[in-house]
Amino acid sequence: MIKNSNGAKNIKVTVLGAGNMGTSVAQVVANNGYKVNLWNYEGDQLPLEQIKKTGENKKYLKGVKLSKNIYPIFDLDDALQGVQVLFFVVPSNFVVDLIKQIVKFLPCGVVCVDISKGIDTKSLFLVPDIIEKYIPKCLSKQVVTISGPAIASDMVGGVFTAMDVSSKSKIAIKIVKEVLENKNLKLASNSDVVGVEVTGSFKNVYAIAMGLCDGLKISMNTKSALLVLALEEISLLVKKMGGKRETVYGLSGLGDLIGTGLCKKSRNRRFGECMAQGFSKDESCKKIEQVVEGINASKVLIQLSKKYNLKLPFAEMIYKIVWLGKKPEKEIQNFLSNLSL
Repeated sequence: MIKNSNGAKNIKVTVLGAGNMGTSVAQVVANNGYKVNLWNYEGDQLPLEQIKKTGENKKYLKGVKLSKNIYPIFDLDDALQGVQVLFFVVPSNFVVDLIKQIVKFLPCGVVCVDISKGIDTKSLFLVPDIIEKYIPKCLSKQVVTISGPAIASDMVGGVFTAMDVSSKSKIAIKIVKEVLENKNLKLASNSDVVGVEVTGSFKNVYAIAMGLCDGLKISMNTKSALLVLALEEISLLVKKMGGKRETVYGLSGLGDLIGTGLCKKSRNRRFGECMAQGFSKDESCKKIEQVVEGINASKVLIQLSKKYNLKLPFAEMIYKIVWLGKKPEKEIQNFLSNLSL
């Protein structure tokens, strides 16, 4: 547990990842009265340079004047000095390498918060499992995961946002809520870490499908039916992996799928829309100009379906379009015509 003789506002917070979501998390925490160290990986220092010079992350969160409580830190070691609450907001495929680099800087008492979500493509471990594997044992129960419908630009703009927060530790959840919550951002405690992580990871895959529908001008009738099918496939996987079915129909499941799948700003949805317009996977990625988590997640989803002997035809269709270059219109038509409800 974090002990602070001078009150909660002295809790030292670090956010790893200065993309749109990482910067938004830093802004929320900073506006709550905490000083925040914000770091980004060495290959992309422009956001930190922009924040230092102009007080704005023009690359990922243009138009948002950031709090003076946010300190862009270029050196990872410096960013972690004295950290008490540590947010991971980097692409999930970077987490393993990053946690290996920082483990020596994590004394007992640090609360590690996963906002990255995702599953490692090699081990098929959830991000919290990856974090727990490498951090000191004294921290293993203090890993927290947050997931839910949170478009970064809306959240940072003060739009009311609600997400699930899950951990083995009630104390860790309390600390994270203390740092992050305010009148416009609420966190619902949930003991189902697996369910929260799995739903948050794979809603991106089905959000790509919603974009495919938009690019092909497919009606809301069809999209609504597909959303239900997506939830059903996710719930099958959650149950097999030890999570709770009801989590799928909560904030991190249904809520996040609606937010990511139907929002015009969503990069996963926009990626699908680009592919439906005839662009390749790589060309679509270039147009989005940010990491599209649903791409790798679609491959992992197929790996997991084989591991748990599950039939996920909707996920398979998305995989064929994204990874095998199949024609979106033809694949969707075949899928719908062969659908048995």
